[in-house]
Amino acid sequence: MAWHNSTSQFFTLGNGTRQGGVLSPWFFARYLRELLSSVVGAGAGCNIGGLTINVLAYADDIVLIAPSWRGLQRLIDVVAAQSVTINMEVNVCKTVCMVFNPRSRSKIVSQSFSALHLGSQSLQYVPNFKYLGHKLMDTNMDDADIQREITNMFIRTNLLLRKFSKCSVNVKTVLFKSYCLCLYDASLWKCFNAGTLAKLRSCYNRCIKLFFGYKRRDSMTNVFLQLCLPTFDTVLINSAATFHCQWTLCQNRIVRHLCLLGY
Repeated sequence: MAWHNSTSQFFTLGNGTRQGGVLSPWFFARYLRELLSSVVGAGAGCNIGGLTINVLAYADDIVLIAPSWRGLQRLIDVVAAQSVTINMEVNVCKTVCMVFNPRSRSKIVSQSFSALHLGSQSLQYVPNFKYLGHKLMDTNMDDADIQREITNMFIRTNLLLRKFSKCSVNVKTVLFKSYCLCLYDASLWKCFNAGTLAKLRSCYNRCIKLFFGYKRRDSMTNVFLQLCLPTFDTVLINSAATFHCQWTLCQNRIVRHLCLLGY
């Protein structure tokens, strides 16, 4: 192992690395390199702004993208063949398919498709799926993900209320900022009903009053001024600004291209 200019003695690993180890992502990326290269070279994928994209891989969470049923089945066949080569088993119970219909109804080919197969096992179609913490819907709407944030915010607030209700205001403020302001995926919300976002705004205000002991009819303007907490709209703006700054500095050409096109 190398650290700066020092090298340790050689040692062997008999059973891989522990979960969360710093070497795990590095090893896994190289373990999947041939599989991902085969998928990229399969010749099937979506053309987005001149770039052909057919696979997105974040550690062991892999997404295959294709414009047609036949194209997606071809990519799945490549994954199945390469999995055997590298002695990797795909969990069919956690592998699902989702169909995104075109916005124009006249371009919809069919409302139902035959089951896709991974080897001898068929894959299930689902209307929604949680990927990297973000809940995706086949309607391209973000209402389900916003509802997930509403549920999580109430859960986190109740947890803080049970354990830290007797702490000082300063301690509570730090805890609330740490556990209840982490709307990291809010910058991805693009298509949603105004009423759903209004519910999240109401949830945010309600959780602040519950945790800090304010009454239901107290003015939220005074509450924000007294606690020096951001308003809900400020949280959304900060989230969007942080996301914009991150992808501006990102060196990944595909990620930057997708963001510029609004995906």
